[in-house]
Amino acid sequence: MQDVIIIGAGLAGATAALELSKRGLLVSILEARDRIGGRGHMRVFTGTDIALDFGGGWITPWQHRIRKLCTAHGIALRPRAPFTERRWFRDGALHRDGPTSSADRPAHERAMARIAADAILLKTGETKDEQGRDLVGISFAGYLDRIGAPASTRDLLSAWWTVSGNGDKQRVPASELLASSAYSGGLTEGMADVWVETLVGGVTALTERMIAASKAELVLEAPVRAVAVSAKAVTVTADGGRSFTARAAVLATGLNPLRDIEFDPPLAAERGKAARTGHLGRAVKVWAKVRGVPVGVLATGGGAGLEWMFAERAAEDGTTFLVGFGVAGAGWTPDLPRDIEAALARFFPEAELLAWDWHDWNADPYARGAWVAATVGAPEAVAATTWIRRGALAFASSDFAPDQAGWFEGAVASGEAAATEILDFLGRN
Repeated sequence: MQDVIIIGAGLAGATAALELSKRGLLVSILEARDRIGGRGHMRVFTGTDIALDFGGGWITPWQHRIRKLCTAHGIALRPRAPFTERRWFRDGALHRDGPTSSADRPAHERAMARIAADAILLKTGETKDEQGRDLVGISFAGYLDRIGAPASTRDLLSAWWTVSGNGDKQRVPASELLASSAYSGGLTEGMADVWVETLVGGVTALTERMIAASKAELVLEAPVRAVAVSAKAVTVTADGGRSFTARAAVLATGLNPLRDIEFDPPLAAERGKAARTGHLGRAVKVWAKVRGVPVGVLATGGGAGLEWMFAERAAEDGTTFLVGFGVAGAGWTPDLPRDIEAALARFFPEAELLAWDWHDWNADPYARGAWVAATVGAPEAVAATTWIRRGALAFASSDFAPDQAGWFEGAVASGEAAATEILDFLGRN
């Protein structure tokens, strides 16, 4: 019998393992995949030796937890390439002079000013604007109607939605975009200014080193199907009938995969409902290797498909890697490479597509979605308070982190919190 079983070898699980091992506890980590790192997945782009982040990648200047871990485990940071050129696809054509026409500019500026004001209100803890209108219980689609955004503004905001709200505009709250806009004084485009660095080797390399330092037993390709809690132990059953027993457990799978695990006794009512509700993050991230585009060009628009593309880095052979984002669902199912070709035709007509690659997080059975996006009317599903330890089970994920939810920083914060809860339960704090 181990002291603790951790289910999930992403950053939250690795953090919990490291913290628990520091107190001398014996830890086992069960991972469903044949790799570690969770949604922080770095691997080489197919046909090259260049490693890219196929999951999350960027970190901000203030995210001190993950920066401290990088320093402790010898992970260097790579600065993001600066934005050197801006392009907008609007009104059926590619433009370099701004996101709207002169005719739409007054309505556009009013809409963006409203977003900036609401973003700052939300950041200061307000949930309603000065007219008493809800900022957290309204969908993104409803919010766009409220602020009277013209078509070109909607296309612009829809593009930034792919890297913030990343879910169904009718069901995900507008507060997802407002919270991201608040990073830069309410300026929506400013949300990218805080994406300052990525990890050399990615979160994959960091979790590898953290788990090695924890000396936890790591079991790969062990999808967990059942968790049973008795008065004396937690018994975890994985595929093939494999059984693992410990005094306590940390569920670090992420929110959406929890619905695939049978709990005995069942999760408490509010947790069971939260697991069934899940989150709605359905971002699509692709990489395209092209010729003819300089590094630093950012393009947005189109209103559907891949709506956000950035020439992120240069290869030694003179080609460029573009990263693109869209949101699956609501009428769009990725059709690759056609959608990549269509996006290049809109944004980079000078580009020659050489190769492309991606990871489908929405079809991944051990992710069932991308980064967290709440559901209008059900904020408790992603609230950290819903997932506070009860008995021998603790929960850890960036999906419901007590701080910086959705970021890798949130995964670390959640892993630390879960470890503290388990230490309290075992009387080891």
